[in-house]
Amino acid sequence: MRNTILTTLILAAAVAAGVPAHAADPAPAPNLDKSQLAPDAQGLVATDAAFAYVRGRSAASSKTISEKIVACHGVSRARFAATLDEAMVTCYSQIAPKYKPRMSINDAMPAFALCARTTMLRTLNLDADTVNPCIAAAQ
Repeated sequence: MRNTILTTLILAAAVAAGVPAHAADPAPAPNLDKSQLAPDAQGLVATDAAFAYVRGRSAASSKTISEKIVACHGVSRARFAATLDEAMVTCYSQIAPKYKPRMSINDAMPAFALCARTTMLRTLNLDADTVNPCIAAAQ
């Protein structure tokens, strides 16, 4: 009886706070397979496939980006890659529901990339005005 009341109170508090009663869909794993991006008759691709591709490209680029650019973020390459991927996952939960089940790949790349960069900078306590000149000089 006590467990039922406690569970009910926790669920009520979560609903009142705007937390969904069910878990969000997990973010799709990174995938660089372009064959999954074949557009339909309207030019749209599966939202999850678009995200997986953008996440895959992001992961690949974090391994090959120059050390100078990584240094602009003040973290190791491993931390840079992990923070970027965490940002991508956060952005999936923010952006994907708006575009489910299908979206334009031309919308996917900028939407996820901009969100991920903003989220990553916020996580690292950096701002674009500080990082952008460093990146420009590093290129």
